[in-house]
Amino acid sequence: MTPRSSTRRHGAALIMALVAMAIITIVLSVITAQVVSQRQSVLHRQRQLQAEWLARAGAEWAAARLLQKGEAFSDDQQQLAPDSKVRLSVAKAEQDRFDITVDVTVGLNEGRPVARTLSMRFLRTEKDNVARLETIAAADRKDPLPKQ
Repeated sequence: MTPRSSTRRHGAALIMALVAMAIITIVLSVITAQVVSQRQSVLHRQRQLQAEWLARAGAEWAAARLLQKGEAFSDDQQQLAPDSKVRLSVAKAEQDRFDITVDVTVGLNEGRPVARTLSMRFLRTEKDNVARLETIAAADRKDPLPKQ
C-alpha cells in the first residue's frame, strides 16, 4: 500500500460522509416542513372549532338575556375567549319573534383569523310570569333571516 492509495481511500470516505450528510439534511428538512404544515392545519382547525363553539355560547347567552328582558339589544364588547371577538345582536322581527345573530372572529392577534356567524329566530312567549323561548325552524319561517 502506497501513501498515495491510502489518501484516495480517505478522500472517498470523506465524499461518502458528505453525501450521507446531504441526504440526512434533505430528509430532515422535508420532515420539518411537514410538521410545520400539519401544525398550521391543526391550529386553523382549532380556531374553526373554537369559533363554532363561541357562536353557540353567544347564542345561548343572548337567548338567556332575551328570556330575562324580552327586548332587542346589541352587544359587541364580548370577549369570551382570548384572541377572539364576539358580537351579539338581538332584533325584534315581529310581535314576539326575535332574530339572534352572533358574529365571532377567532385569531385576531395572529395570521389567518377565522370568522363564523350564527343566526337563529325565536318566538318568546310569557305565561303566568314564566317566559319561554321556542326556536323557529328555517322551514317554518315566512321570511328568511336577513343577510349581513
